[in-house]
Amino acid sequence: MNVTKARKSPPLERWMRRRKWNYAKPRDGLRHRLYDLVSGRHRWYDWGHRLMILTGTDFGGSWSEPTPPTWWYRQGPPKIMRRTGFPRHPLARYEIVTDYDEFRSKTKGLNEDEMYRWQAIGLGQDGELHLGRRYWGGTFYGMAKADTALLRRYLRMWRRLDWYGLRSWLYSQGLHAAVHQKVPRTCQVSPPKDSGGYSHWYCDQKRKHDGPHRYRNYQWDPTKKRVEHTPKVEEIARLEEQLNLPHNDGSRRAESDGGLADA
Repeated sequence: MNVTKARKSPPLERWMRRRKWNYAKPRDGLRHRLYDLVSGRHRWYDWGHRLMILTGTDFGGSWSEPTPPTWWYRQGPPKIMRRTGFPRHPLARYEIVTDYDEFRSKTKGLNEDEMYRWQAIGLGQDGELHLGRRYWGGTFYGMAKADTALLRRYLRMWRRLDWYGLRSWLYSQGLHAAVHQKVPRTCQVSPPKDSGGYSHWYCDQKRKHDGPHRYRNYQWDPTKKRVEHTPKVEEIARLEEQLNLPHNDGSRRAESDGGLADA
């Protein structure tokens, strides 16, 4: 049985792991971004994923569209001015929490009435602005008149973090380049329309190659109407070796897979 050795990490990546850069907080900080750039092992022509790491927001281990952090806040006791004895500006009465772990620790064990005091300003996954109270994990709703000053402050922060629109634009360019990724010095022909393939499938064969076009395990002929699923013989042998299966004739296996795909 042939055992494939695991690929050894680069020295720089091991150096970062010893210093726990992969667990660095905040997750959108510079150390975590640099670690993902080094450990991602993206090809030299894959600049789209690198640009997404530099400009995106960490969302569960992946870099999504840049979004500002959510503000959880509640009103505290009013602060009285010494000279006049009147309350200060409403912003001085707010307790703002921007870290979700800290918010969970502050609200742990609260009852319904105590939880109702907390409100939030944030963005959803679709970029919608959510305002008001979060009622036991439900939706956001409502906002008091005195909270509008806090909302203006949040929107100004959002524009600064987004570099006044430049950061979102750079992320969209990186996302498009990552999806429509073309390997240099290849054919780069995509499947025809209504053939069952996607427009971001680009032929990875050499330029002016003979035979049908191919993208990974799919191939298509300009004279035919449909894309066919035809795995490579080397890929089938590698999978059989990983699964410790008996080696069959690769060509026969490919023909059977092609027959099942056509069926």
